[in-house]
Amino acid sequence: MRPCGVDPKADRKARQRAAAAQSITIRELSERWMAEFVIPKLKPRTVADYKELLALHILPTLGNLTVAEIDREHIEKRHVDMKKTPRRANYTIATIKVLLGFAVRHGLRAANPAANIAPYREQKRERFLSEQEIGAAAEAITQAESDGVIGPLAATGLRLALFTGARSGEITAIRWDHIDWERRLIRLPDSKTNEPRTIHLSDAAIEVLRTTPHVGPFVVAGSRPGTAYKNLSRAWARARKYAGLSDVRLHDLRHSYASLAAGRGVSLHMIGKLLGHKDPGTTQRYAHLARDAVQAVNDELGAAMQAAIKKSRGKVVRLQGK
Repeated sequence: MRPCGVDPKADRKARQRAAAAQSITIRELSERWMAEFVIPKLKPRTVADYKELLALHILPTLGNLTVAEIDREHIEKRHVDMKKTPRRANYTIATIKVLLGFAVRHGLRAANPAANIAPYREQKRERFLSEQEIGAAAEAITQAESDGVIGPLAATGLRLALFTGARSGEITAIRWDHIDWERRLIRLPDSKTNEPRTIHLSDAAIEVLRTTPHVGPFVVAGSRPGTAYKNLSRAWARARKYAGLSDVRLHDLRHSYASLAAGRGVSLHMIGKLLGHKDPGTTQRYAHLARDAVQAVNDELGAAMQAAIKKSRGKVVRLQGK
């Protein structure tokens, strides 16, 4: 007997959803999630990341569970099993949380069992190359290309990473018609921040672009006609061996571009503009480098002042406090 005051239509829908949750597997839910939400609404890079996480870390262990039976214990066990790769483990749990949030929104679950699972502490890695190492990196790219370890288009992508500080995904998204040769700019219609992105081109970057062969719409073209290059990080992993920079990630070239700017007294605001940061707080990671640059300039000015005083008076004047 139905309780008084219950809407029959709503009650029927609730029972239908409960029945569906008992029969729909996580694998089937993920297919619906990808088709209805991820693919039509998110960026290709995010779509690719979700597909990889599902295939490698989620569906093999959780895919056959139903939406109704998956619980916090299942999800935490998956997290613990991946503890040796904490960043990947956290990203996997975050993906499961989003997937089950989709189930909650569609009435297949009342609550999300992946909510409030404490992430592993991740050690932030920020490697800044010295000027000597930057030179070694450039030589390594050239040598790797010469030896056929990487192709000329991959070499173009890596050189652009070095000379522009652009993100890997931004570099592979560059089309020839995005380049404004007169203003020495690349104008991307979209970026990680969901806004248009301007990449400024130095003489070195212009030279890289002018010597790159046109083999399709993308500057850093992929192996299939009309596609962009897929994995610059893999190309960098091959090239960096020539320079003994095995601990340097491709993204560290971006950090090094910023550190080089900070070391030359470029303001944090301008560095943020060069890197395409939407949030000024993101640029604060380079604040200590900017302070070091200020201190270095101050030391140089102090030495120059002492030299000027010595030259005019024949001795170094010591300023005594009262």
